[in-house]
Amino acid sequence: MSKFPCDRCERMIDGADAGPDGKIECPFCGDMNRVEAKQDQGEGVRAARKDRAKEAGLPAESEPEQRVLLVRPSIWRGSPWQSVGLLLTPLVVAGITAAFASGGRFRYAALAFGIGAAVAWIPLFVWWLFSTMGVSMEITNKRTIERHGLLSRRSSEVMHDHVRNITIDQSFVDRVLRVGEIGISSAGQGGIEIHVRSLPHPKRIKGVIDLYRPL
Repeated sequence: MSKFPCDRCERMIDGADAGPDGKIECPFCGDMNRVEAKQDQGEGVRAARKDRAKEAGLPAESEPEQRVLLVRPSIWRGSPWQSVGLLLTPLVVAGITAAFASGGRFRYAALAFGIGAAVAWIPLFVWWLFSTMGVSMEITNKRTIERHGLLSRRSSEVMHDHVRNITIDQSFVDRVLRVGEIGISSAGQGGIEIHVRSLPHPKRIKGVIDLYRPL
């Protein structure tokens, strides 16, 4: 065991710097930690996590890293009223275009309506593509990774061993539609490092991460 969280401040300490008595002073808060006790505790925690994950039918933490879950935002469920408006707006635009372009002829009106709707929905599709396919939360048996971008790429990750807090934010409508915001912070950071909105079944996602967290 090379690193472990301090008892007081929970920031990571390098156990290799421990003295002959097996004790090490935290360089951040000055608290004394016993490395041997931490090693025994860590082995027990890893064994428990292995059993919990396997009992749930998931890969154990001790196995090679592999994907456990990949989720993307559900934009339509996350913003239902906005989504309805975005879907109806192209139809309204197409109807107005058809009324002015057809000169009262039904054949031309139908053609103008179809073309107008198709053109108006193109930017809507591009927005959906970047908002949904460009954002993901991947959970492996070692860590949780947040990724953003299709053309460019930005990512943030938190090891399951370091997860300090998981927050779920849901409005009443979100609870009905089973979506929500998830935030994850680690022991070594003060703020939320991973934050993804409009994720489907947030409680299920938290449950998967909890299987790999220290007890």
